Amino acid sequence: MVRKLLVVLTFVLAGICPAQYVQHTRSGGATGGWANLLGADTQRLELFVFRANEMQLCVVDEGGEKPRYGSLEMAMKANRCIAGVNGGYFGSDEKRRPLGLLCCRGVVISPLASGSFTVAGVVYDTGDGIRLERSKSISKPLRAMQEAIQGGPFLVERGQIVPGLEKTKKASRTFIATDGKGTWCIGISSALTLYELARWLADSSAIDGMHISSALNLDGGSSSAFWEESQGINRKGFKSVRNYVGVRPRTSKESTPELKRH
Repeated sequence: MVRKLLVVLTFVLAGICPAQYVQHTRSGGATGGWANLLGADTQRLELFVFRANEMQLCVVDEGGEKPRYGSLEMAMKANRCIAGVNGGYFGSDEKRRPLGLLCCRGVVISPLASGSFTVAGVVYDTGDGIRLERSKSISKPLRAMQEAIQGGPFLVERGQIVPGLEKTKKASRTFIATDGKGTWCIGISSALTLYELARWLADSSAIDGMHISSALNLDGGSSSAFWEESQGINRKGFKSVRNYVGVRPRTSKESTPELKRH
């Protein structure tokens, strides 16, 4: 039985809640022992839920050899975001090259990639809405994307668990998901397999008021990080990353820090 541990409304507009921090917990299924007694068996999701007509994505690039911000918190504050998570996969070389599409404020920093489950999908913001699509069948040209990032694998599609997900390796996970009706969330989890996370997200009763239709995995594990402004939440990752995915109020007139092409 999923228990909602905490729900905090960030603000309410015309009876609609466009943004909220939510934490869910549930038992991992242990029947006894010290893990159960000490609560170590408890699985957790931390989410920032928002409406795409009120909020926009903000993909933030740290840059290569010399990080521009140094942490998720600093990156989010510098770009006026109200919540954020770590972003997509990147190389282990000194330049930490992004593995797949990375587009920030209309500038393509890294091109679209193919051929790997880690770049199976693209989440992007055109300035008037957010889309999550298979990399091989993107409906908009790259020039129409203001913010975009590739990730993978897909966890949920059309409300169903994606077949073939790994079922043995547990790790903290980072993801982005939507109900297909304008509600989105970014989030992190406690140590789960990809299949366990997908099963949780696909459960129509798992996240109150949000039945997820599509979910995409991002670069998790030791990179997993979550920051939310109003509640002062800062879950730091154990590994520095190349980029982040943030959320901020949607406005076409808002100025943004200058972005230099690398």
